[in-house]
Amino acid sequence: MLRLLKEKLRTVKYRKHLTTIILLALSIYTLYTGIIAINKSNTYVSDEIYYVTAAKNIGIKVFGINVTKTPYPEYKGLNLKENLNLEHPPLAKYIIFISMLILGDTYFSWRIPGVVLHTLMIFLVFLTVKKLGDEISAIVSSFIVAFDPILRNLSYIAMLDIYVAFFLTASFTALIYGRKTLAFILYGLALASKYTALFALPVFLIILRSYHNEKMRKTPLYVLLAGIVYAATWIPFVTYFANEKGVLYYGFQRVYEEHVFAMKWHLSSKGGHSYSSPPWGWLFNSKVWPIYGGMSVHSNIYMNIVFAILPLMYGLFSRKIDSRRFYPYYWFLSVIAGFILIYELGSTTQFIFYAATYEPSIAIGVGTLLFPSIDGLSEKISEWRHRGRRGQSHSQSCM
Repeated sequence: MLRLLKEKLRTVKYRKHLTTIILLALSIYTLYTGIIAINKSNTYVSDEIYYVTAAKNIGIKVFGINVTKTPYPEYKGLNLKENLNLEHPPLAKYIIFISMLILGDTYFSWRIPGVVLHTLMIFLVFLTVKKLGDEISAIVSSFIVAFDPILRNLSYIAMLDIYVAFFLTASFTALIYGRKTLAFILYGLALASKYTALFALPVFLIILRSYHNEKMRKTPLYVLLAGIVYAATWIPFVTYFANEKGVLYYGFQRVYEEHVFAMKWHLSSKGGHSYSSPPWGWLFNSKVWPIYGGMSVHSNIYMNIVFAILPLMYGLFSRKIDSRRFYPYYWFLSVIAGFILIYELGSTTQFIFYAATYEPSIAIGVGTLLFPSIDGLSEKISEWRHRGRRGQSHSQSCM
């Protein structure tokens, strides 16, 4: 049925216009439903208490701009008015601060950047799959990423994971299109959103070498570029800490110390938590993450199963294997392997929303392999039927 639909769409006279209309309709729907959703809660939700308050404090302490109108939350006796959340990099909190600066200190302004980024991901995924596969497959992937329950529901709350998912997707798209410098600038922004972006670096370097035949000696330059972009996002904190003692060196020292603390913190267990689960548990929703309005951050188990089966079908039934179609699978494997590694090293307090770091790869992977796998299986079935008829004819002729 899917194959027939694909063949039918290929013959549509104004297919490009139809594609544009579908993408625009999907993005408008995603943006509209997102705006409706973020208005369902007018208070701090989940870890917004850390990231939103940090964004406010960064505005006050680092940039000297007070956007605060909504009262700070009370939580376990913590003084959130001093919270800068330096165990995580600062980029997402800068964006949240800028949104509050423009739209005011409201729950809407905290969350609307995530909704916008999720909407933009629809176009990024489309462009990626179109390059790796074809336009029809790209539309399928766009629908998958639009309705992905992890990415969609995370975009409704002001947390860091939708930011790292967006910038990794943008970086992956740029890399697939050969925009290598742009790809590693965007990767630096992903790393500046959340450290989990580190887990995707190996596959990005593999693509750089295998797809673009980049010389080994130039690879470190792209990594350096990403590092410079990442470091640039910390410059406001260098100057902020330097002003405390009037010594520039002290600013660099404090930022370095914060990084050391962050690495130790991330590699340690945070104690028991009722919603924590190991990385492999995310694939079948061993623990979902509730937000508000009856919504939760959870995996689409059926899509995960399809994602897992397609490489086997593609390898078994396709006559011609295009190794580029496996790139999103490398992304997924690289990231989940990274999470498993730090889990074994002691970072056992992990949550299903961390899956946002690899979740776009599932939409891309399904899109790139779905139709080639179905086509290969259909051809095999036709061959088997043809052989069966020949065998039957041969036996009848012998009689």
